[in-house]
Amino acid sequence: MRKDMFELIIERPRLGRSMPAGKGRYASRMKADPEAAPLKEGMKYRGRSRELNENLAPLRRFLARRVGRPWDAVWSEIRASLSPNSAVQKHVFDHVLQFVERNPILINGVPHAPSGYGPQRDKFFPLRSHGLWVTFYVCPRTGLLRSAAEAHRRRKKRTPGA
Repeated sequence: MRKDMFELIIERPRLGRSMPAGKGRYASRMKADPEAAPLKEGMKYRGRSRELNENLAPLRRFLARRVGRPWDAVWSEIRASLSPNSAVQKHVFDHVLQFVERNPILINGVPHAPSGYGPQRDKFFPLRSHGLWVTFYVCPRTGLLRSAAEAHRRRKKRTPGA
């Protein structure tokens, strides 16, 4: 694993509109008539939103190249290059654990994961990959990192004569 993997994933420009403060329709209306300004105003960033933007593709590719290897060796490689003491690097650990189901249950040879916690923990759903979102799991028999099967796509039913 690259020593700067956390920088590849985290350091990316944020999504959203980046209009400078004091510009736009709302601000110009308040400049024209300051007496019409509201007495109280919420703390919401008015009219604009910002979102985090993470590039998770390098992490997915790293895990995809390690399919077939023992999970303990893959996890050791990740731990060797990332420190859980750094909040940013710990965030990468969180994404690894988001991609990899470490305790699946095989039902008829298909890996399943619990659907939730609490009263829902007894229900299981099959692990599937969806397009670019690849799901990985640790095989309970061998301890190897595996990739979940591709989910079947449902085709839209065509109406006759349309």
